[in-house]
Formats: sequence, C-alpha cells, structure tokens
Amino acid sequence: MEKESPSPLSDALSPADVQHLIAALTEQPASQSFHPLLEGCIRVLADHGVDVDRIQIPMTNPFGFRHPTLWGVLLTWTRARQFEDTQVVTHALAKANGLTGEDPIARAVVNRDGTPANPFYFVHGQRDWLFACDMASPPVDFPLFERLQAQGLQHYACFRLLTPATSTPFVVSLASAHPFPDDLRQRLEPLRGLLGVACYASYRTSQATEIAMSYVGQRTGPKVLNGRVERGSCEEIRAGIMFCDVRGFTALSQAIGAEIIPIMNQIFEVIGEEAERRGGEILKFIGDAMLLIFPLEDGNDAAVARSMVETVEHARVRVADVAQQIESAVSVGFGCHIGDVIYGNIGTPKRVDFTVMGPAVNLASRLESLCKPIGTSGVFSSTVQAHCVELVSAGAHALKGIAKPVPVWVLSD
Repeated sequence: MEKESPSPLSDALSPADVQHLIAALTEQPASQSFHPLLEGCIRVLADHGVDVDRIQIPMTNPFGFRHPTLWGVLLTWTRARQFEDTQVVTHALAKANGLTGEDPIARAVVNRDGTPANPFYFVHGQRDWLFACDMASPPVDFPLFERLQAQGLQHYACFRLLTPATSTPFVVSLASAHPFPDDLRQRLEPLRGLLGVACYASYRTSQATEIAMSYVGQRTGPKVLNGRVERGSCEEIRAGIMFCDVRGFTALSQAIGAEIIPIMNQIFEVIGEEAERRGGEILKFIGDAMLLIFPLEDGNDAAVARSMVETVEHARVRVADVAQQIESAVSVGFGCHIGDVIYGNIGTPKRVDFTVMGPAVNLASRLESLCKPIGTSGVFSSTVQAHCVELVSAGAHALKGIAKPVPVWVLSD
C-alpha cells in the first residue's frame, strides 16, 4: 500500500502553475464564489496535458467542509454548461435528504451493505490516491457513469489532494470524452499538493468571510476581516438603531422547551429579511431580543427613518403569521431611534465584541420597553417621526436613565 506523503514541488511544476492559482485566490473574495478556484485548477491541469470536459470538487461536510449556512458546494464545471451544474446544499436540505448523521464520511463512499457507493470509495482512507477507468467497462457500474455517458463523456478519474490541517482531504473528479494520457498518474502526482493547498486556502477564505458575516453582520463582518479587530478601535457614526424583543417568549419556552429554538429562528428570520431588504443589519442577538443598525448613507436621516418604519410595518405582519401558524400569542415589540453611536471593538483582552453603544442605543432599548404598556408593536423617537409624519403621538413618557420625559410616536393602526 502506498504511503501517503506530501509531494514536493518538482521540475514538473512551473511558476505559471502557482501564478494561475494565486490569481484565482485573489479573485475569489471579490466574486464571493469558488468559480475562480475551479478555473485556476482547469488551467493548471491543461498546462500539464490533462484536458477535461468536466471537473468537480465536492466541498461537502463529510469531506471536511465547515460552513455556517452551507452543508456543501458541489463545485462543478463542464465544457458545455460551464458552472450551471454547480449545486449549493444548505444544512436544512442536507438533513431533509438524509445526508447528515453519524459517520458521514463512511456513508458518503460506502453503502450500508459495504459495497462502494461512488468512485470516491477507491481513493478513500488508505486506498490509492488515484482511480481512473473507461466508463464503458468500469469495475463497478455506478449510476454516475450512466449520467456522464449520456453527456457524451467516456473516461473518468478521481484523485485525492494533499491538504494541510485536515484528515479528510479534497477529492477532485475528472471526466472527458477522450482518453486521459497513459501517464496520468505521473502528471497528477506533483499537482496534488499545489492544488490541495489552493483548495484549502479557497475554502478557508470563504469560511472566514461567511462566519464573519453570519456572526458579526453583512457590513460589520468584512470590517473585522479587513483588520478592525483591535480592542478599543472605535468610531462615532450616525445610524438608525432598532431594538426588538419577542413578547410571550418566556411562557412559550416554558410550555414547549427546546422546541422554541426553530420558532425563534423563524421569527428572527422574518425580521432580519425585512430589515436587510431596507439596508439594516442585525448586529447581535441578546437572548430573545435583537439589536439592528441602519447606517446612514450621506447623512440621509429621512431614508433611514422610512426604512425603519417600513421594516416594523412589514415584520409585525409576518410575525403575526408565524404566531398564527404555531397557535401562540407570541409577538414582537420594536423601539426605533436615529442618533450618534460609538461603533467598534469593546471587551477583554481575550474576548472582543464588535458592537454599538451610547445614549442612542439605550434610548432605542427604552422605547421598545414602552410597547407593552402603550399597547403597540413599535415605538419611535422624534428623530424618526420628523421624517415620517404619519406616525401618531403617544405622549411623553418617563424612561429609566433619562432625565426628562421623552415624546414618542407609534404606528397609526
């Protein structure tokens, strides 16, 4: 059995190989796609005399792909259809199709009866790193081969890359209408490490970007990735601040326990969709509450005020639909204000949070607390009402931590 060992750069590689892949990795962040990576791999293979009509890199959970929103990407290119066959699989879709569970790596390559589930079986674990065959006379007649032959492809190969820091390296599959070179193994051997590092770098770049945007925000995440990570690095900005809290959460969670989680996700999702559609960003979740910001573009308070009012109007209707579906009295209260906030990194030397703080944030939170006593779904400050005159006065109210009563406005139900 061949011993797995990194393949050093040899005379078979050229500076052009590295340049193709560096160009692909440089282009990836701008495109937010794995397509540049695959195009770079195709160019490197072609330069080594391995021309393909189809190439696929299944970047999936069983093979080490870890992503906050995706179970995997079946990154696919064909000469005829380009990237049209690439498939994106969410975690929910993978679960619905039985792709999750115990021992996912083995299940990805081996049937329950121990027979090979797909060609990757032949390059899995301690087996050889390369498998190739004429699909007209394969050792196992996989359904995949029938589909590829229907596309006019006749020859198939898959090979395991060498990747750092993972026990489940990427596997690349190739298909062609014409025979591969007789010395395919010798041509691919020196490429395994180079392509493996490129795939790993591409995956990690995407993972970091998506994690930052998922956990910190679509606007704020890239700021963190671009270097805004030092504790205490802050700036003062003017923004719309929206604080929302789920009403009826405690009673519902006591009644149904852990089943509250998908319901909360559904409620947060509809609010997030309405806010993001209008330029807002979820900055953080605080238990059953959310803090959102609407950064001002060119100091345009009017546009942000309108965006927040419309977000509340649409979100409360959709939340009511969710409550009706689950037969619960759950609802959401919103507090909205426009003001100056401190935006940046705060925390301890070992744990930093990117957030907003200041009197404007406190006011938005206090406004939300008025929803229940006033009997409304949204309470707005004077800075919002100044640009949305359809809001109705609800008088002036004493708020905790604020010296004078604050005039507030509500939706005209």
